[in-house]
Amino acid sequence: MNAPACVPIRSAWAWLPPAVALAATALLLASGANRPLFLVLNHRGHVFGNSLWLHLTLFGDGAVALALMLPCIRRAPHCFWAALAAAAVAGLWTQVTKQFIDVPRPLAVLGAGDFYHAGPAHRQVAFPSGHAAAAFALAGIGVMGLRLRPLWRALLLALATLVSLSRIMVGVHWPLDVTWGMLGGWLGACAGLALHGRCGWRTSGIGGMAAGVVLLGLSAALLASRHIGIPEVMPAQRVIGSICLAWGAWEMARMLPERDWRRAQGRAPHPAADVKTDAAAGARGGRAADG
Repeated sequence: MNAPACVPIRSAWAWLPPAVALAATALLLASGANRPLFLVLNHRGHVFGNSLWLHLTLFGDGAVALALMLPCIRRAPHCFWAALAAAAVAGLWTQVTKQFIDVPRPLAVLGAGDFYHAGPAHRQVAFPSGHAAAAFALAGIGVMGLRLRPLWRALLLALATLVSLSRIMVGVHWPLDVTWGMLGGWLGACAGLALHGRCGWRTSGIGGMAAGVVLLGLSAALLASRHIGIPEVMPAQRVIGSICLAWGAWEMARMLPERDWRRAQGRAPHPAADVKTDAAAGARGGRAADG
């Protein structure tokens, strides 16, 4: 079981990713390269085909990201709670920004034949990217909240970056949307880990089990939901939902008290066996007293 192991704030693993995201945001604003860079990436990013980016963007969906944390409910409870808190912080980061800054999406600015697009035809509130925020929230929790080798931390950051870039590749977000979403997701991870470090919630109590049940329902919904709007990724979505549902239910069952766990597995002793066991224990105790 992984114990809480947040890296110190002075570590480059903690401060460098948000610093890079903030610097990229400032550079895009100062240079005016937001639209040209979108076109370059969107046109040249499909050298290996479209399927890769379509499946990568699936992992930035909020429902998928939360379902992926369900297997951690017993093995890494600090990451489980941090993910829920990060979801709230990153959600506020994206939704509040969208309310005040209504940036049109590429479909509302460019011609449909000028770039590659997949998924729902959204045209408004592009800034920032919720998928990038979700990807970097999960990556931040893994990088800062688990004892991982540097290679695994680097791979998590690389995967989160690819998931974020996929929003450009499928034509629904500008680079500026992505960098600001990255920043918000990482700050959400920092806030979630810090909050758990202060409060120390357990997942074996009523609150943890209730949160687990909600995520089980979310995982089950992934088996049928079409909210992502990309038919090609539906099989992968169902596989993720099935794995998270089964694995999460198993971990939650393991958190039950020992007697409840044995009963759930059909191995609970017969009441008569308990009586015999108690009688035998009493007899042994009596013999010990006589001695």
